[in-house]
Amino acid sequence: MQISALNSKDTRPQTLGVAAGSGYDEAQAPAKVQNRDSGGEIGVKVQRHGQWALMSQAQSRLSMLQSMEQSIVSTYRQLVNLARQLDQNGGQSQALANQARALAHQVKSDGWLDGELSPNSKQGQSHYLMNRVDLLSPRNQGETVRIGLPGGNHLSLKLGAQASQSRALAELAPQFARLGITASLSGQGKLQLTGPEALFSSPWTFQGQGIRVPAGNPIPIGLDAQPQVLEQLADGLEGTNLDYEKARLRALLVALEQHRKALQAQRQQLMARMEALRSAAQLASQDPDALGSEIKSYIKGGDFGAQLQALMAQANLSRQSVVSLLSL
Repeated sequence: MQISALNSKDTRPQTLGVAAGSGYDEAQAPAKVQNRDSGGEIGVKVQRHGQWALMSQAQSRLSMLQSMEQSIVSTYRQLVNLARQLDQNGGQSQALANQARALAHQVKSDGWLDGELSPNSKQGQSHYLMNRVDLLSPRNQGETVRIGLPGGNHLSLKLGAQASQSRALAELAPQFARLGITASLSGQGKLQLTGPEALFSSPWTFQGQGIRVPAGNPIPIGLDAQPQVLEQLADGLEGTNLDYEKARLRALLVALEQHRKALQAQRQQLMARMEALRSAAQLASQDPDALGSEIKSYIKGGDFGAQLQALMAQANLSRQSVVSLLSL
């Protein structure tokens, strides 16, 4: 198995702080600010305070991205070491299984990656898979599926005819979001739902029109907690099909590298926007308010969420492709 090293060029803490009096002194403020009356000066101070608060929020986002990236790099390196040992001496499967379980415990304790080793931006929430009801595969007819959740919550999902998997997911996501549930695609191509544990504490009831879900009385169907892929790897290493586990390892390494690239790109983009805001406030070359609004939108999940989700989906697809090679 050919394994390439994964390097994070700079995993040291990165800050773009604003030193008091350095770039926001009245002497360096834009000319239009210097000519304002005392009421305008108060407005400038309020604006400056808001910019500092915004930079603090952005710095927190940077710290989160960096922690995820560091966790990915550490996990990648340990899996590379495990893969090399498996290639050199496949007979030590029990020892390797123990290593995989220890890594699974470490990843879970850190909390920066989920059970599939994807960046976990929903810390403190639970991840479940909808394995027993297929809402993503194309069907010849549209359907309305009614779902009852714990706590008296209800959803009425409208599913279009002949919708591709990606389109179906795009249509379902905003409907689940109304209850604070994030819908995404798992590494195995299943519908993955992330939200408060209370919403998954008991089976959901489903009622359809006989296309994806039987018509008639509501049927209780339980969702499955997201499996820990490293636990699955450990179980497999204790078995006899080690070729499959080698393929699983390759797929995980491919996915981790894609995730790292996605996080690195997001981090660099956010740093560039923060630097632009600071420069604009110092030199009046751009409108700080406009840049501030742009960063607010960015750190609230606009660009960050969409771009990271897309790249994570690519990584999951790569992993599915590698694992599926053994089933051909």
